[in-house]
Amino acid sequence: MAATLSTATSVQAAPAATAKPASQAAADPVTTPPGGFTNGNYMVTLAEVPAAAYSGGVKGYARTRPAKGKNFNAASKAVVKYRGYLKAKHNRLLTKVGATAYHDYTVALNGFAAHLTAKQAATLAKQPGVLAVQKDALRHPDADGTNRSWEFFGLDDEQTGLWNKVGGEKNAGKGVIVGVIDTGIWPESPSFAGKQIKRDRHGLTIDGQGIRSSWMGTCQAGEQWNVKNCNSKIIGARYFLDGFGKKSIAKSDYLSPRDGNGHGSHTSSTAAGNRVKDVVVDGTSFGTISGMAPAAQLAMYKVCWTGVTDDGCANSDSAAAVDQAVADGVDVINYSIGGTSEATVLDEVELAFMFASAANVYVAVSAGNSGPGASTLDHPSPWLTTTAASTYWISQKKLVLGDGQQFIGASTTAALTTPTPMVMAEDAALPGADPDEAAECWANTLDPAKVTGKMVVCLRGTIARIEKSFNVRDAGGVAMVQINPTENSLNGDLHAVPSVHLPDTALTPVTEYVRGGGTPTGTIVELTSGESDLQVPEVAEFSSRGPSTTTGGDILKPDLAAPGVDVLAAVAPPFNFGRSYDLYSGTSMASPHNAGLGALLMQEHPDWSPMEIKSALMTTAGDHASTDSSDGGVFAQGAGFVDPNAAADPGVVFDHGMVQWLGYLEGVLGADLDASFDMEIPTIDGSQINQASIALGSLAGVETVRRTLTNVSGSTETYTPTVDLPGIDVTFSHDSVTLESGESESVEITFTRTDAPADEYSTGSLTWTGDQGHTARMPLAVRPVEVAAPAEVTGSGTDGTANIKVTAGYDGTIGSAVSGLVGTTPVPDSVAAGSFDYTAPAESAATDRREVVVNGAKVVRFAIDGADGDDLDLWVYKKTADGEQLVALDADGDGDETVTLVEPEDGTYVAYVNGFATPSGGGYTWAQWLVDGGPAGNLTVTPDTAPANIGEDTTFQAGWSGLDPAQRYVGWIGWTKAGSEVGGTVVSIN
Repeated sequence: MAATLSTATSVQAAPAATAKPASQAAADPVTTPPGGFTNGNYMVTLAEVPAAAYSGGVKGYARTRPAKGKNFNAASKAVVKYRGYLKAKHNRLLTKVGATAYHDYTVALNGFAAHLTAKQAATLAKQPGVLAVQKDALRHPDADGTNRSWEFFGLDDEQTGLWNKVGGEKNAGKGVIVGVIDTGIWPESPSFAGKQIKRDRHGLTIDGQGIRSSWMGTCQAGEQWNVKNCNSKIIGARYFLDGFGKKSIAKSDYLSPRDGNGHGSHTSSTAAGNRVKDVVVDGTSFGTISGMAPAAQLAMYKVCWTGVTDDGCANSDSAAAVDQAVADGVDVINYSIGGTSEATVLDEVELAFMFASAANVYVAVSAGNSGPGASTLDHPSPWLTTTAASTYWISQKKLVLGDGQQFIGASTTAALTTPTPMVMAEDAALPGADPDEAAECWANTLDPAKVTGKMVVCLRGTIARIEKSFNVRDAGGVAMVQINPTENSLNGDLHAVPSVHLPDTALTPVTEYVRGGGTPTGTIVELTSGESDLQVPEVAEFSSRGPSTTTGGDILKPDLAAPGVDVLAAVAPPFNFGRSYDLYSGTSMASPHNAGLGALLMQEHPDWSPMEIKSALMTTAGDHASTDSSDGGVFAQGAGFVDPNAAADPGVVFDHGMVQWLGYLEGVLGADLDASFDMEIPTIDGSQINQASIALGSLAGVETVRRTLTNVSGSTETYTPTVDLPGIDVTFSHDSVTLESGESESVEITFTRTDAPADEYSTGSLTWTGDQGHTARMPLAVRPVEVAAPAEVTGSGTDGTANIKVTAGYDGTIGSAVSGLVGTTPVPDSVAAGSFDYTAPAESAATDRREVVVNGAKVVRFAIDGADGDDLDLWVYKKTADGEQLVALDADGDGDETVTLVEPEDGTYVAYVNGFATPSGGGYTWAQWLVDGGPAGNLTVTPDTAPANIGEDTTFQAGWSGLDPAQRYVGWIGWTKAGSEVGGTVVSIN
């Protein structure tokens, strides 16, 4: 039989947003979501592996997975036959419940997307061979808003440049196809210029035109797009909208691969845009710009849309794009799309990327723009290369006030050296204008009589940064000062008038000066030598950080960092003030750097696997200029800032693939293998995956991991390991490793806690130093705990039990202490659709507000269950002397959100429910739990104490009884050492 995945348990250990790290977090696949199924769009994932990863085993169906270094061949008889076999199974399931699929996945995912009733969804979830039935969700491009980063990297260096290693700039990326999943592409840009190509009647390219014969992609016609918009550069273009919904798309967007935003053109040109000379934007010359792999070819897969009420990218459409891209024959995929909360590795799009990687496709993704807080990233999967954003050039000027005060900020515009009158935007509002909108310089809110000829001070927020300067210009203003009202990133942007962007620390003094009487004036001038404190490269403040929460901390993310601040690249002129090129910032901009560099390495080393490419980029990366502003390093930068020239010759690599990935899904996430590959699938946890990093989210005293080094250089080399990891003793099974060219050897690495504090990460690095000049450095993150236990266990019914495995980090006794269970009955409520400014939260028709006072609570949980099709977000703040400070959020693309605070600080907490999009009316149920007492008599632990031996497991059983079936319950089991609580597990019964 073929290798399959199936659900294993009815009790899951689920991730939760916490005020402090829990001892362990994992996520098992579940067949029934909390609250049950409702009508809506679903993605149904089946157990058998798709064609991209099928290695044989089904009688009569030959292997379809490509060999290492080879492309997937969608036209082969074996692939066509096996895809038909999978689709026939899909059709039987759909027929059984009377449903029709709007997407069918057979290449990079096995399953389908369909609109299902609650009954149909529940029925499918119970069918043999069904892995998961999950609601479709909406995600968004990771941009806050090609370039000269090629020059910063030295790609064109005559001696060491990677471009020259692959035949020069004109050949850099030649023969490699980069697929971009995004908002579309603007084909008229010089970055995408190419020769016209001939196609057959099916839309496939005819051989002999510089496109490899295995390319199966087509050029899909649509609104303002025809076959001639594709060329020898854009060799394929498709669009996917069934999940998002045609009726939900705004008239300003195009029902075609044409870019209706600018984001997709920007990412495409950053990864593989042509080398373009003499780029000028609004009179500012930027010289020659280029993508990372300028000779590579592009294929656009448009999945992100401007919406009538909500912009975004449906998961079902993204999975369909991945499926199609692999079938078409791409070599690299860039996916600068994510959510505001971390997906699990069982998310359908993450799984599709796993099978794409198994088919030798290198996948680069963005980490997210929710930094600098901890655990804000997305895309935790080990088969992805998750990219943080860094600075790579200094774009600063300073505001000099008339009284001599000076403030340094971001700026790319011309200076304004003549003292110019200043006014606060809020004080220059038109009669009747909303003062908050005027303060942010919204269109038609500024009074020309008060603004003309002046420098206007605008607050950042709500509308696009660059839009503010155009609104100032249109009202007669001659310059703009933009100030962050709260801590946030600084971005240069190409503003319409001379502008400078200042940090929140400048808000009070600038405001006091401008409103202080007299005639306030200011200038925007160049910095003098030594004035700038900006360091290059440095992780951007907005860039999302780890540690990962859905992997229990056993997978270190992000993987690496690349340029992502003020990146110049192609855009769609109608949506970018008529500009053909513009500066964008975000991890969306960093990810295509990673994708383009992956294309270059694939060209240089066609025999390398995607994970070997990832390893080479990681082990040769360098520290940023200041690890202090990178939050200590690894959770902001991963392995560090990419060095592509060094990555071409890394010495050794750390490879991993389907065997370990499936073993991980089995060992940690509750999935089980229903058959076998042609080799044994060992059960492992995330720390054992052979990545070029090591993370241990719960080090209970001592733990051993294994890493396998493979020599990819041309000569024999001996590597010696050295470690920098405070408070942790690290030993190796080999003092050194000698490897011939092409040889691999495994080393066991044992981590033992010495004096590292419990429940805090110790971070550092492991460096393998070769005697022939190679150095491979791996980031480390280890969190010692007194006990390692699941963060949460769930169950159902009025009576029941669940087993809990607890691992001791000491010798002695493990005790238990129960709080709860506390029951609550969900309360109905509703919100309208509308925006929410998380930096200044406020109640409105679109946002409900609730307060709760916390005093000595073990667990505080807030949960909403929204109507089918709605996108509701849940934000939780704590009241402080400085206002309401964001604590946690759950804001993915559906209406069911949960925030759990474990042992939060005492105080008043405020929860906001925002109707981000409410096509179904915004109805929801609200529930909250405050577990702050002792046992309620309905939750027990057996045994209540047990012997503890360092590094060994003990199984306890939680039991509940006498529950009200109309209520939902939450409780807490604290694990104790010598009477003191050293860990705990949330218990939830639905």
